[in-house]
Amino acid sequence: MIKLISNIIFVIAVLILLKTWYNIYEVVMRHYKKFGVRILITVILCMITIVSLIAPIYLLCYLKILLPAVPVEYIKLQSAFFAIIAVLINRFIAIKAKNAAVDYCLKKGILTKTGI
Repeated sequence: MIKLISNIIFVIAVLILLKTWYNIYEVVMRHYKKFGVRILITVILCMITIVSLIAPIYLLCYLKILLPAVPVEYIKLQSAFFAIIAVLINRFIAIKAKNAAVDYCLKKGILTKTGI
């Protein structure tokens, strides 16, 4: 039963991660006119997304070391919870970064409201 719950949590984490990436890159996918701007925004958002996924995983691994010994059957469940926490942190940071990038581009006139 614990394996099933762990696997379901991992699947949910992957689905949340895919939905996050779609939400971030839909702005870039819909804006067709300025190719260089799209590439620049995509590269910046990719870097932010990757760093905001790696950093929580790295920190949560240290938290796992600091936690007291967990029985063997609960290790996968603990890892699943750490994975979903890292994905939710990534979602929060990445969507905030996307909104900030779009606001900056709108303010500078790089993008227009009709392009978004």
